Amino acid sequence: MNARENERLSDPELVAFFDRLFPLGFAGPDVLADIAPDGWDRSPLLACFHPSIERILEEQLQFHRNAEELGEMLRRHGKGTPADDTPRAEPTLESVTREHHPSSVQQDDGVTELVGQCLWDVFSDNHDVIMPDGRIADIGSFRGASAFLDDYLTRAEPGHLRRGDYMRFYLGSICTSGRADLMPVYAMIFRRLHAVGADWIYHFPELHVVDLSAFKTEHEASPGYSPTRGAIAELEARKDREEFERLRADLADGNARAREEAMDRPPPATVRAYQSVFGRNPHGWPPA
Repeated sequence: MNARENERLSDPELVAFFDRLFPLGFAGPDVLADIAPDGWDRSPLLACFHPSIERILEEQLQFHRNAEELGEMLRRHGKGTPADDTPRAEPTLESVTREHHPSSVQQDDGVTELVGQCLWDVFSDNHDVIMPDGRIADIGSFRGASAFLDDYLTRAEPGHLRRGDYMRFYLGSICTSGRADLMPVYAMIFRRLHAVGADWIYHFPELHVVDLSAFKTEHEASPGYSPTRGAIAELEARKDREEFERLRADLADGNARAREEAMDRPPPATVRAYQSVFGRNPHGWPPA
């Protein structure tokens, strides 16, 4: 067991911790009273799963434009396909209305999914939930966190097996956060963490590049090695290293600019919710 394992809750402890946070479940009456005091069917959060036609159009237009930009970039680099050369018609209010099939409101399912997404935003995405004894309530990162939340919700009865969906909460509220203000859900989560003496560390999102060169097989150690091939390989490795360092420098510059730009905008909803509950900034905000 490594040192990191000694600093985190065990899996049974994590389950017990979530049982303590949500004794009546993710969609229990206590949760609903917190996030939708006027009822789920009258809550602005309902739009997360039942957006307006106008919102659907806005999302489809953004997706369409992103796809067109990607196609243009591929064409510029000579990697496009014939399909990329054919402009696609933008979605319209009429086309969205024609293709839209409203679904019925499923309160428990909707609340459970939204709370699970927001828990991913708090517990994953590189952030840390710290227990009163200093250990980390580490449910995993990214897909691992999604798998934990799904497993927690779909724990089978003794003697039964049930296959979960490890992608269920992957990337949290990325698809719903633009449809409603999720502050009430984050605040509900932070109130429960605060009540048990836990804390939260915010980590500003960054892009990084991973160097996998150490995993490459050494040419000198391979059968049939020749000095000529070795010299060519060394030149290629040097070129790859230079490109890697340029990319790493570009990403570092981009991360620095993103931090500066973040200070010109309101804090993320998670940070604002934390501030409203704890009365101070979380560790890690503002980003250094």
